[in-house]
Amino acid sequence: MKTKKWIDFLLYSNLFISICAAAITAETYLLIHSDINWLYIIFVFFSTILLYAFPSLFFAEEAFSVNQSERHRWIIENRNTLIGFSVISSLVLAVTVFFFPLKFILLMIPNVVLAFAYFFPQTRLRSITGLKAIIVAFVWTMVTYVYPFLLDNLSLEKSLLGALERFLFLIPICIIFNVRDVEADRIAGVRTIPVIYGVKPSIISCLISLLLFCAFVFFNRGFSAEAIALTASAIITGILILKSSPEKDDYFYSFWIDGMIILQAELIIMDSLL
Repeated sequence: MKTKKWIDFLLYSNLFISICAAAITAETYLLIHSDINWLYIIFVFFSTILLYAFPSLFFAEEAFSVNQSERHRWIIENRNTLIGFSVISSLVLAVTVFFFPLKFILLMIPNVVLAFAYFFPQTRLRSITGLKAIIVAFVWTMVTYVYPFLLDNLSLEKSLLGALERFLFLIPICIIFNVRDVEADRIAGVRTIPVIYGVKPSIISCLISLLLFCAFVFFNRGFSAEAIALTASAIITGILILKSSPEKDDYFYSFWIDGMIILQAELIIMDSLL
C-alpha cells in the first residue's frame, strides 16, 4: 500500500513527467555532442512541474468528477501539495531565468503563451481537431530540442532535422494519451483524434509517426549506434502503443508510455558512455 502511495505521488505530483522532460533535454546535448547546460536542465524540470500543475489546479474539477479517475481524485485530495510545488517551481524559475540572455527569454515567450493558452476556453483552441496533441508535442520539441540550440548559440539550421525527429517521436505519445482521456475529452468538448476518429485510427497514426521517426533517424544519422538506440526506443514505444486502450489504467500511460521518454534518454546515455 505504501508503495502505491509513493508511485501515485511520483506520477500525479508531476515529478515523473518533469524527470522525463529533463532527461530528454539532457539527451539533446548528447546527440549534438555538446556540454550539458545543467542550469537549463533545472529550468526545464521546474517549468514542467509548473506547467502540468496549472490545468490540475484550475481545470480538473470542471472536466472530471472524483469518481472518474484515480489521478483526479488524488489531485483534488492533494491540492496543497500541488500548490506547494508550484510555488517552489516559480521561485526556482524566477532565479534561473536571470542567468539566461534577454533575447533567449523573449524567444521563449510565444512557446509559454501557447502552452498555457490551450487550457482557456476563450481561445477556442479546443474546437480544432487534433490540436491538443500537436500543441503538447510542439511545446516539448521546442523546449527539449530547439531552445538548447538557441541558448548555446548553435546553428538553428542544424537543429531542424533533429527537431523533426523529436516531434515525430513525441506526437504518438501525446496522441495515445488522448486515447486514455477519450471519455473525459468527449465530456469536456475537446476534439482530439480519438474523440473524432476513434481509437484504432489513432493507434495507426501513432505507428505511422514512429515509422517516419525511424526513417528520419537513419536519414539524419546513418547506421550509427545512436540511430540504433533511437530506433530501439521507437520499437518498444510502438509495442506499448499497440496495447493501448481506454480501459488501460493510468499507470500504463503515466508510467510506461511516458517512461519511453526516459528509456530513449537512457539508451543515448549508454551509447555516449561506450
